[in-house]
Amino acid sequence: MAKTLEENLKNGDTFFDVGSNKGWFSLLASKIVGPHGKVFAFEPAPEVFELLKNNTKGVQNIKPTQAGVGSINGKLTFASQGTSSAGSFVENVTKINEQYLKDIPILGVDVPICTLDSLIQDLGTIPNLIKIDVEGFELEVLKGAKNLLGTHTPKIIMEIHPKQLQLSGGSEEQVFNILSENKYTWTIIDKNPNSLYTILAKAPS
Repeated sequence: MAKTLEENLKNGDTFFDVGSNKGWFSLLASKIVGPHGKVFAFEPAPEVFELLKNNTKGVQNIKPTQAGVGSINGKLTFASQGTSSAGSFVENVTKINEQYLKDIPILGVDVPICTLDSLIQDLGTIPNLIKIDVEGFELEVLKGAKNLLGTHTPKIIMEIHPKQLQLSGGSEEQVFNILSENKYTWTIIDKNPNSLYTILAKAPS
């Protein structure tokens, strides 16, 4: 994914990191876009967000925000398990990997959630590239981006989690239907043995 990010982002660009976790890709993007570019990092899990804040502290072109991104604006309960990167707005999704942090309980935490369409309006900026890694919430993110996808067509790097998508009430077919409706085409850039895979989606410029 890092190589794809480097190939599709340039100096002065704006990057949205949706599900930024501890900020590894935000920091990489920060170096690529330079002082005239912008990186907006969104992470809903409280303890993970603290790590993101610490990791990006003092980096002028990164703005970390504790919020989820989805199909609504408001607040939603996030199933968080400490610093686990597998937290989700769907508790059954978080439970898939709970065994790796056996001593840390899964807690429901109310966090802000917003749509990509509202973000571009509130921030007054359009991303050139969006990275989406949201543990099965991919469909909800795309549902909240009708204006962005239909009008501005940013490039998208997105992790697809088939099992998590299903548990979240969505499907791969629905994800790709939204992309197709907005004239996007995509290629698989990385595929894991556990069925998770990453795509790069682009629309005609």
